[in-house]
Amino acid sequence: MSGRPRKKSTGNTFDDFRRDIHDGKIQPLYLFVGEEQYLQQHALRLLQETIDESIRIFNVSVFAIGSDNGSGIKTTAAMAFDGANQMPMISSRRIVIIRDFDKIREDEQELVLAYLKRPASTTTVVFQAVSPDKRRKLTAALFKCCTVINFDLLERGAAIRWAEKRLKESGCSVEPGALQSLISLTGTGLTRLTNELDKLSAYADGTPITSAAVQELVTRASEHNYWELWDAINSQNRKLTLKLTKHLLDDNDPLPILGSLASLYRRLLTGKELIDHGASIQEVKRATGQWSDSFLNRIRRASRAEIVGGLKRIAEVDNAIKNSEGTPRLQLEYLIVELMLQNRLR
Repeated sequence: MSGRPRKKSTGNTFDDFRRDIHDGKIQPLYLFVGEEQYLQQHALRLLQETIDESIRIFNVSVFAIGSDNGSGIKTTAAMAFDGANQMPMISSRRIVIIRDFDKIREDEQELVLAYLKRPASTTTVVFQAVSPDKRRKLTAALFKCCTVINFDLLERGAAIRWAEKRLKESGCSVEPGALQSLISLTGTGLTRLTNELDKLSAYADGTPITSAAVQELVTRASEHNYWELWDAINSQNRKLTLKLTKHLLDDNDPLPILGSLASLYRRLLTGKELIDHGASIQEVKRATGQWSDSFLNRIRRASRAEIVGGLKRIAEVDNAIKNSEGTPRLQLEYLIVELMLQNRLR
């Protein structure tokens, strides 16, 4: 189960991990970090497939700390590590996946630290996180003791090459420029990109994917999702807003979503100024392109200062993301919460 030790805190890539799994070099402790969820899930499948399918159900366990375990009880670190210390069933190894480890209580941290010093020889434990807080003692210990695999979002060029390879493997061709258009609309997140490539391949039906097809199919779907988010924000539906934000972030890069929020607030400001200067509702609708009651009600409720403040915060977050100040997903999630609170507490 052991092998040539990989780098620890400096981290390895998905390709490093895949080669090691292929070579049978499986480590007892892994820390998966980063926003690229598609590759994280692929990596977990590769690891799980090292256990025979007929007995996999008995030897793979997933624990989400702080979540309901199905019996009305919240999952704790003690439950997870009880699972890690169990002997495998008709297998040489168990796999335990621990999500949301940042929710491990302070009074359970020593239990985790003790396990990290002496992990079970017949278990592989995988800790998953998007952006763990490195200031915490537990997080620092994980980076020190685990084989760290980084799942960063791909750069634009790498995402295009990945898409080209996927299309080639599926026997589908693409016209020059179509992938550039697609990445501009979806971002480089592979979950969303994969979904759109599958739809475009089915639509093309053996013919090359064109830029026109990308604009027709992908733009329409993206705008529909963004309009739903706009409506939830304008309606002050906090629960739906957070749900839609998570859904969009799972399938997209944060920057296109941020651009959509900026577009909403610019339209709100335009509408507010028109209303303040005595424009009719029809004039506001034509100028903003917005016809929903939630948009018009928001204009009536919100002050100009609130809308301008929202635009300023969006610009600040845009600058922070482009300058790599913190994790883009977390930056956007915090921004959404701020905008919702601003809307509620105005």
